[in-house]
Amino acid sequence: MADAPEIELDGKIYDDWQKCSFNFSISDIANSFALTTPDFTPDHGEDMAVKARFGDRELLTGWLEEVDNSTVPDQEGTRLSGRSKAGDLVDCSAIVPGGEYHNLSLLEACVDLCKPFGIGVSALVDVGDRFDRIKIEQGEEVGQVIDRICRERGLMAWSVGAGDLVLGRPGFARAQTDLRYRYTTTGQLQSDNNIIELSAKLTKANRHSKLIMRSQGQTSDDDFGIAAAQSEASAIDDAVRRYRPKVLTSDGAGSSDQLRQRVNWEMARRIGKSTAITYQCEGWQQVPGGDIWRPGLLVAVEDQKNKIAEEMLIVSVGLTLDEDKGGYRTSLSVEPPAAWVPKPNFEKADGDAQYAALRRAVRG
Repeated sequence: MADAPEIELDGKIYDDWQKCSFNFSISDIANSFALTTPDFTPDHGEDMAVKARFGDRELLTGWLEEVDNSTVPDQEGTRLSGRSKAGDLVDCSAIVPGGEYHNLSLLEACVDLCKPFGIGVSALVDVGDRFDRIKIEQGEEVGQVIDRICRERGLMAWSVGAGDLVLGRPGFARAQTDLRYRYTTTGQLQSDNNIIELSAKLTKANRHSKLIMRSQGQTSDDDFGIAAAQSEASAIDDAVRRYRPKVLTSDGAGSSDQLRQRVNWEMARRIGKSTAITYQCEGWQQVPGGDIWRPGLLVAVEDQKNKIAEEMLIVSVGLTLDEDKGGYRTSLSVEPPAAWVPKPNFEKADGDAQYAALRRAVRG
């Protein structure tokens, strides 16, 4: 396989493999890989570094984690698998002197958390205001801390090919091509389609005719009575015609404007999550000689099978090379961008301020 990916184990090229796969996702901080080989026995029991490249592009930098040997018929051989360097962030606890950070930006905190693991961090966008305080829970994994503080700034963290982390938002760039699954006027598939297979899940299980967001949030001295202690906002899903109301309690939002933002976000997220489609394409590159497919990209989709003609977000990418199953293949899982809009974040009321107006009203 002259054009095959290059796999490096502990600094040495390893080419005695038959099949390979790589998985990348914006919902997972670490990427993963798997190799199938006739036989493999490590020279030592120590950690084994892995690097994978495709041409001049780095696919994954990480560690070999599992070696599975089998003599079962039709499953004979060895499977090697592992994750990018960020896999350690998923598994390991954050050790921070005093258990707290003070007056750090999101980027500074992530850099400090990742430094012991040899993982660099960069940001594609402004990371927002500095945190007055970041408390690390006892035993909390590094990945959990990073995810938590990223969400507070409306951002996400994901791995890149060199093994480092990037902070940003999904939809940071557009794909070099569109995705097409179209029919001719006679009902045949068009010859210029680049989708060779698809699998769609369209569900309304978590959609409701009306979402009502209620909160006993912060109040001002001008508020009074029950209305001050509890307000609400609602959103309508016109596609759900039968009576299906849902009441939700907001965490932190208290004002009418905050509740409106939160309920609109929740409605958009539920509508977005109701459409999940996976497309199979030939090759690993978006266009001949172009970039490899990667998650987080926006891509225009014309899918006449599922009546989709809009821009979608690539949530996960699976790259496989298996000569028994068509050679190079890319699996693209897409969802509407609305499913990944950051959740509006509001500071929670201090103490029991949310009940103060009600007590004043009761006292008269």
